Amino acid sequence: MIPDMKRSLSPLALVLILSGVFFAFFLIVSGVLFLSKAPGGGAGRSAIFGSGTVAVIELNGVILDSKKTLARLEAAEDENSIRAVVLRLNSPGGAVAPSQEIFEAVKKFKKPLVVSMGSVAASGAFYISCGAKKVFANPGTITGSIGVIMEFLDLGKLYDWAKIHRYALKTGKFKGAGAEYRELTAEEKQLLQAMIEDVLGQFKQAVAAGRKLSPAQVNAIADGRVMSGSQAKALKLVDELGTVQDAINEAGKMAKIEGKPRVVHMDRSKRRLFDFLFGDPHDEDSEASFESFASPLGRLAGAIEKLLHPWGDVGERTSRVSPGIYWLWNGAR
Repeated sequence: MIPDMKRSLSPLALVLILSGVFFAFFLIVSGVLFLSKAPGGGAGRSAIFGSGTVAVIELNGVILDSKKTLARLEAAEDENSIRAVVLRLNSPGGAVAPSQEIFEAVKKFKKPLVVSMGSVAASGAFYISCGAKKVFANPGTITGSIGVIMEFLDLGKLYDWAKIHRYALKTGKFKGAGAEYRELTAEEKQLLQAMIEDVLGQFKQAVAAGRKLSPAQVNAIADGRVMSGSQAKALKLVDELGTVQDAINEAGKMAKIEGKPRVVHMDRSKRRLFDFLFGDPHDEDSEASFESFASPLGRLAGAIEKLLHPWGDVGERTSRVSPGIYWLWNGAR
């Protein structure tokens, strides 16, 4: 009688097997990261599925910088699979120069571009919309606010109470205008007022050209007033009342896409592992859904991500905090 021989893996064989598993996993993750670094993140993935894509670029919060939005617009323009863009605006405005830079990029965009206004698209955000070929707003969208504002603090009396004395050495009478330890002089007020009036003139010119309105029509509403989307349509400041999906459908028609266009959200620069394995659950046109996460592989991907990011996406949470600096409209504070 021959005794049973229990076969067992040697430590070397076990190490080789585990190394092979981890190497295969590394190749999968590398491929995922390669796709995520393609122009527009999701746009690189869309190239695999073919053309007929409409990219949605979101601009949220106070406009203090144009870098990210300009980069996304450039990526959408360079990506062959993207036929049209919907620029989703949800902003109360912000600094003048970034708003003007995005406005110019929108105006010069070579592919069909449609603006979709969310909860609010006022002042600087409305400025940007004037560069688009077509503008959609919801009936209750807050928009308009054609105007410019600069704010200063005068803490002189507080400093006096606290027995704090501030001094400044300067080379000209206007250097230091707006310092918080004293009031503006009459000359300084005149200087700064002239500057914001000049910026307002640039704003009104962009509105008149973009919306095809006469100077008189623009002057009648260029007093900083906000309005609803339905009021804006009556004043010819927007083209249509509709949702972001309506804007996507219109962009698809303008690009002559047959059937329902595939939608890619280019603003999600930080893609998650299971978004690539199963599709983005936030993507309205994705074939995947939250049901995918119930599968064993879905749970594995979720566990891996939780292990890699135990505290969640801190950057995403902190980016929602908007500073209280508004050059064009401060009504959102």
